[in-house]
Amino acid sequence: MSSPSTGGEMPAETLEPLIGHGEQLGVLRRLAAGGTLPHAFLITGPDGVGKTTFALLAAADLSCLEPGPEGAACGQCRSCQLSRAGTHPDIMRITPPKEETTIGQMREMRATAGLVPVLSPRRVIIIERAETLNDQAANAILKVLEDAPPALVLMLLAPSRETVLPTIRSRALQIPLRPVPDGEILRCLERMSVAPRDAQVIAAAAGGCPGRAISLARREDLRQVLSDAGDWLRCCAGASLAEALRLAAGLRELGDRARKAWGDGEDATDRQGLAWVLDALAGILQAGLAQENVTGGREAMARWGPCGVARFIAETNEARRLVLSYAQADLQLERMLLRVLSLPAEE
Repeated sequence: MSSPSTGGEMPAETLEPLIGHGEQLGVLRRLAAGGTLPHAFLITGPDGVGKTTFALLAAADLSCLEPGPEGAACGQCRSCQLSRAGTHPDIMRITPPKEETTIGQMREMRATAGLVPVLSPRRVIIIERAETLNDQAANAILKVLEDAPPALVLMLLAPSRETVLPTIRSRALQIPLRPVPDGEILRCLERMSVAPRDAQVIAAAAGGCPGRAISLARREDLRQVLSDAGDWLRCCAGASLAEALRLAAGLRELGDRARKAWGDGEDATDRQGLAWVLDALAGILQAGLAQENVTGGREAMARWGPCGVARFIAETNEARRLVLSYAQADLQLERMLLRVLSLPAEE
């Protein structure tokens, strides 16, 4: 895991293979090779889709001393070695310590942005969870972009364009990373020696996000949360409207367990843990919609049918969006469940 503080060092584990998104990486490489690289990129997509991996690989490409004709890193030069080791002096990664990126982090970013690259042709600064930037932090970025040094490239990562302040997103080229096909995720899980039946359930819950699938495959505690999320859905499919509050409390408990599973809670907030569970529910429901025999998805289809399950997925996604937008989480879960449990049963 990365340190939540601002820093120039990155752990070696961050340069993992990119699953999907090769076309988008190719666009960035061609811009660099053609000399038309903008100063700022906004890389968007759901949690676990590969935004950080994409940004780190792109940073390695942009820092390479001997890139190929299409802009890909050579993998052999001193710069590539440091990128792979996570110790490159010209690549800076910023992660918010808790709910918001701090102004102190942005001040350090501004100071670093003005420095001449030590080794590489460019200095790359990666700002994770750019949706947490407050007005002060955003102003610091704007000041950097208004007078950006020629060698500077900023990469801002966020769930969607709409979650970033308009003053920031209007000055950055967006690169959307969309969910990866299940086939690619299943091939990744096969390489990890995950049993085929387990891989099917994990891929369904991952919702097209390789990072989630890899985490589930590696972490028994997260797989248990996933299993319990399926049981929660099964109970939900058999519940009445009067049980909405009890079910909402159970969902909050699952979110808290998911948060704790990430490094004893040091690398995830309450909202992120709950968002992870809501994502897992949407994935299980999608599997049910695809007629896969998955606990929770199967029972939801039996009660509500395809149209009702599609509404359930939409309500889950909306609750996730609101939770991450700092709306009151308990109210959003209760609202979601009141709407879902009011859906007519399939005849």
